[in-house]
Amino acid sequence: MSRFSAAFFVFFLAFSQWSFSQVFVETDTLAKTKKGKIKHVIGFPAVLYSPELTWAFGGAGNYYFKFSHKDSLIRTSFIQALGIVSLRGQLVLAFDGSIFFPKERFILRPHGSLSRFPDRFWGLGNDSKQDAQEKYTISQYYLFPQLLRVVYRKFYVGAAYESQNVFSFEYHSKANGDSSIFDKQNVPGRRGSFTSGLGLLLLWDSRDNTFSSSKGFYFQYYINKFSHLVGSQFEYVSQTLDVRKYVTVSRTGVMAFQFLGNFNQGNVPVRSMANIGSGTIMRGYYDGRYTDKNLMAAQAELRQHLIHRVGMVVFAGVGRVANHFSEFFKSQSQASSNKLSFSGLKPSLGAGLRFAVDKGEKLNVRLDVGFGRQSNGVYLNFSEAF
Repeated sequence: MSRFSAAFFVFFLAFSQWSFSQVFVETDTLAKTKKGKIKHVIGFPAVLYSPELTWAFGGAGNYYFKFSHKDSLIRTSFIQALGIVSLRGQLVLAFDGSIFFPKERFILRPHGSLSRFPDRFWGLGNDSKQDAQEKYTISQYYLFPQLLRVVYRKFYVGAAYESQNVFSFEYHSKANGDSSIFDKQNVPGRRGSFTSGLGLLLLWDSRDNTFSSSKGFYFQYYINKFSHLVGSQFEYVSQTLDVRKYVTVSRTGVMAFQFLGNFNQGNVPVRSMANIGSGTIMRGYYDGRYTDKNLMAAQAELRQHLIHRVGMVVFAGVGRVANHFSEFFKSQSQASSNKLSFSGLKPSLGAGLRFAVDKGEKLNVRLDVGFGRQSNGVYLNFSEAF
């Protein structure tokens, strides 16, 4: 398919989804429940594209609602589900959501997936070589439910349970008989893994919209201890820091900023390590192109409405992975030096289009093109990257 044909197909898909979903949205908005809830339902065939999947086809549904139309301050809750099969043979069944209870005293965030995923691996480290790529296939399920309670204004404290069962992990020696990089680097979790841990969440969330924020601040700190006491095969501590700021810069423009850090200590299986590359941050890199115990990344994005339901974005970011925190601002050649170096940072640049499937809730279909160092990626997905 030519680039022009692909772009036309994306636009046609987005228009078709809006036309199909509009019937559900308008009908359900007019018909409130006896308790005053407002309910919206969107169901449609799903077509996605990313460097990991290439083209993927399936079905998706989004149920979003408010517990009461009388509470003008409560944000819209949503539960979404997706089932897809990709041209690479990947199968993914997933669900996600954020449920805001009355007066937002509690937030429930269910998340889970079941997948069989042919994937790629270049070895551990921030300087892994492009020609070291190997193929492997995993089958797994993942669960990550979270429950938070407000303690002061927009500040929440909560608990989470996180579990990942990689029950099949298939890789092979190279065609020339050389050992796999999984064995050469003695990569933890290459025979499969089961992780289980209880975590603590601290959250400040003053965003005006969960789908596409135009103002507000988001801060989340998450720490989890994966332990034998709760059945985990691997013992380690994982910490994640996610900070975002949204600023309205004009009547139709928004600047969005994000810092993301993921820090792990202990015996971490490879499928639980930090990665550079995804459809949300460090766009332009294959998810897992660089893998290690720790990650720091930052990005900025300008979101501009153009006309009717169409908008555009431009974004830029930097990031890197490291085995130890002290390595973040050192190049491989300076590992034993105390001199700061930023040469190990990977750049990410790109732009994208947006098409609003529901203008009132700011729910968008997005098409992004990202460029990294000797890398690029195209992403067709729903809602904003962050």
